[in-house]
Amino acid sequence: MKIVIVGAGIVGASCAYHLSQAGADVTVLDANGIGGGASANSFGWINANFAETEPYYKLRRDAIDEYKALGQQIDLPSLRWRGALWWEEQGVAFDDDVTVMRKRGYEVKVIDRADFQTLEPNFEKPPERAVLGQVEGAANGDQIARALIDASGALVMVNCNVTEVSATRVKTSIGVIDADRVIVAAGAASAGLTGLPMDNQTGVILQTRPVVRVIDHTIMSPGLYLRQDADGRIIMGGHFTGAGLDGLCPSVLGPEMLDRLHQRLPTVNASVETVRFGLRPVPKDGLPAIGHWNGIYHAVMHSGITLAPYIGRLVARDILDGAVETLDDFRPSRLVAMG
Repeated sequence: MKIVIVGAGIVGASCAYHLSQAGADVTVLDANGIGGGASANSFGWINANFAETEPYYKLRRDAIDEYKALGQQIDLPSLRWRGALWWEEQGVAFDDDVTVMRKRGYEVKVIDRADFQTLEPNFEKPPERAVLGQVEGAANGDQIARALIDASGALVMVNCNVTEVSATRVKTSIGVIDADRVIVAAGAASAGLTGLPMDNQTGVILQTRPVVRVIDHTIMSPGLYLRQDADGRIIMGGHFTGAGLDGLCPSVLGPEMLDRLHQRLPTVNASVETVRFGLRPVPKDGLPAIGHWNGIYHAVMHSGITLAPYIGRLVARDILDGAVETLDDFRPSRLVAMG
């Protein structure tokens, strides 16, 4: 079967890998480069922490196991399983979130300030309580996407602008490409390309120059998320609504985030290397959209960093072997009333 995938981010790359492994003839198209969109502008936290529904929680939790299994098969650069420390919510909201996680069987542990200080001794003024996500990890989406594409052996065409898609044909800036099946994994661009109802969200990621290792876990604190790559760079992001960071230009945002970093880690001498803005691809109701929409197969979601390795395998089965029941709760048809 000849399959064309529109989008070379982490989701499209995973689809390419799994479909190629199953024997399909795969071509991947992207207007920019491999992993150059939301995959490169994601904080990169791998988790099943905040799932709106039980099926979505199960999908995310299974995705963590899939990640670990795939990492045993091929080299996935930047992938680290060090756990996460979370205390964005406090008081009753904190307790409620912990109750939901425990009810679902998620591997979390509430730790006190002394335990936190043991785990992260460089952190200034640790919280009274935090959730330790014991199975969680982090990765750079663009690096994972390139690794999956390389391992797939798929034909990749970059600087290729897709102007129109149908179930079996793609019109591009370099001509028309026919296929047995077209998959749109174009993230935030899916709405403009196919009409899929989306509610994309702006994201901001700041990266420092390499510094000595100061943190071991992914840290999810109020107003600022932190993690440190193996190369020493600290990656910072966050949901900044109510944190005083919305709408700031890069020349102001960078120093403000860096100041918050130094308040939490006063021993680190960090400087800003890059500030990146991007669109997080979010289907209208926040859940993944996987399957046919107006005759075109879609694989579009937020939390692509967490879900991609698992979704790629499910998509390959869905297309080559028949409908996969695991995906029934995430079919794009549910979005019809939201268009």
